[in-house]
Amino acid sequence: MKNFFLRTIVICALGLLSANCEDGDIGPAGQDGIVGIDGVDGTDGINGTNGQNGVGFDELTKFGSITLTLEGTRPDNIPFTKTDEFKFTSVEDIDRDNNVEIGENTLDFKIERNLSVPDSDFVGSRIKIFLEFTDPGEVDEIIEFELSVDDYTMIFDDLTYFGFNGDFNNNRTEITNFSVTNFNFINETNTVTFSFSFDVDAANNDTGNDLAISGEVNVIVVEDIDDIEL
Repeated sequence: MKNFFLRTIVICALGLLSANCEDGDIGPAGQDGIVGIDGVDGTDGINGTNGQNGVGFDELTKFGSITLTLEGTRPDNIPFTKTDEFKFTSVEDIDRDNNVEIGENTLDFKIERNLSVPDSDFVGSRIKIFLEFTDPGEVDEIIEFELSVDDYTMIFDDLTYFGFNGDFNNNRTEITNFSVTNFNFINETNTVTFSFSFDVDAANNDTGNDLAISGEVNVIVVEDIDDIEL
């Protein structure tokens, strides 16, 4: 019985000592671990193959272009000058839309160009020029000129646009100040270059205002073998 009381007293004393003890100070931080070695870089992937050039693109532009400039006042009464290069040729129709006919005393050109790549299902902005010389180079030379503009959409810096269409012939009274200058035709290469300009009155163009139209032509035309004199 005496031993039991002694053990009880010892246990209680130890409990009191444990309850009255404070936590010790936090020990110093351990050293950082060794930085691991970087892994080996992977091998570079194989370069992709080069893409093919657009099929037929060179074929559509190799016959030259027409640069068209319109200067006037828009339907909303804002002055404008718009210049675009029509450089795409419809190869399927080249026999009738990019040709020259050389007669005994005449020289006829039919030239059509598109502003964008022509598509069989959609025809965008395009222009056509018919130019005929009778007795070319002679004193009594006669020039007949016609310009057709189809679905020409002009987009302006203020993010507005305007659709323009028109047929203009130098023999009509609404056309004034007409001129064809710097004309040159090289028979050996069928290269033809010239400049044209004219004014159209307000009542006869889509702007509803007086309009100045000018252009630069630098094209190569084709000739039907059956029309060539041997």
